[in-house]
Amino acid sequence: MTASSAPSKEPSVRRESPLPSRWRVLGTLLVTVGFLLFTFSDACGPPPKFEAMEMVGKQKPSYSPGDQVNYKCKQGWEHAYTFTTTTYCELNNSWLPITDWACEKLKCPKLPTIPHCREHLVNGTIAWGHQVHFVCDEGYYLVGRKFILCQLKGARTFWSHAVPRCEKILCSPPPKIKNGKYTFSDVDIFEYAESVTYSCDPSHGEDEFSLVGEKSLYCVANGVWSSSPPECRVVKCLYPELKNGRQITGFRKKYYYQATVMFECNLGYHVRGSDTVVCNSNSTWEPPIPTCVKGPRPTHPTKPPVYNYPGYPEPREIFNEDIDAWLIALIVVTAIAGIAVCCTCLYKCIHGRKKKGLSSCHHLPEQP
Repeated sequence: MTASSAPSKEPSVRRESPLPSRWRVLGTLLVTVGFLLFTFSDACGPPPKFEAMEMVGKQKPSYSPGDQVNYKCKQGWEHAYTFTTTTYCELNNSWLPITDWACEKLKCPKLPTIPHCREHLVNGTIAWGHQVHFVCDEGYYLVGRKFILCQLKGARTFWSHAVPRCEKILCSPPPKIKNGKYTFSDVDIFEYAESVTYSCDPSHGEDEFSLVGEKSLYCVANGVWSSSPPECRVVKCLYPELKNGRQITGFRKKYYYQATVMFECNLGYHVRGSDTVVCNSNSTWEPPIPTCVKGPRPTHPTKPPVYNYPGYPEPREIFNEDIDAWLIALIVVTAIAGIAVCCTCLYKCIHGRKKKGLSSCHHLPEQP
């Protein structure tokens, strides 16, 4: 007798959560609390800050929609324009946008009018932190600082230095010179751009005095003349002689300061050097008197062609023959190349025929 047994069932396995139930509950609570805190938190962050404005009163720990914040101009600034200085927390968690354009920097006291002076506001304003430059009219010079700065101390503005002034440019009489004089010698004070002219006294010797230097001087700055005074002294150059040549201009018995002479050479000679010389303040000819060299004057060399410069090939190195020879050579080379190609093709064709035992060259005529 066979006992029958019912098929056995495997017990079902219950899957445990990787996190204990208590941790799941705690996490849910934390998320809920965070959501509630976010929902009921302050709508806006700290109020905005500005360069020229500061908040009235103390900052609150939190701000809700509708909360209002007022501003006032900082120290050194003043309310000058009708822009709003109030903002409030909006429903979208942001502050109503405003600017600090309502406030502007305090200005220094207005500058007095300075005769014969032009003021230049570097930044277009005399507010603190900015400079003013001063320039005198022509014929005047500045006494004082070229620029001053508007400064701020507490709530008070002031200029860093006293305002300058412009005074008239004047010159004392120029220096007197030995053996000479200048015009307007009886004037005690010369104004801007006024001038004097020097001249030499007559010489009591056999050679006359020459005026060496600037003839006229001008009053260009306060107590400053345009140049040093000239000198009156004897400047005499030797008689100009040119071997195998002759003088053609500037004839005189004696050659004093700035005397100018021109030369030319005799037939069959040419000038080496300058054909014009001047007697300078050292009693010498400048440039030196030239010489006459036998023979024709050398012609000015023409500029060599570019291929004569280093680094450029000589054309004859490339073209050793004329163009006809190059053409013949080209024809010969082309013919040789053609014959070589034909021979190569014929060789390959015959070699292939022998190897395969087949006639693969149908274009060649068969032998009888």
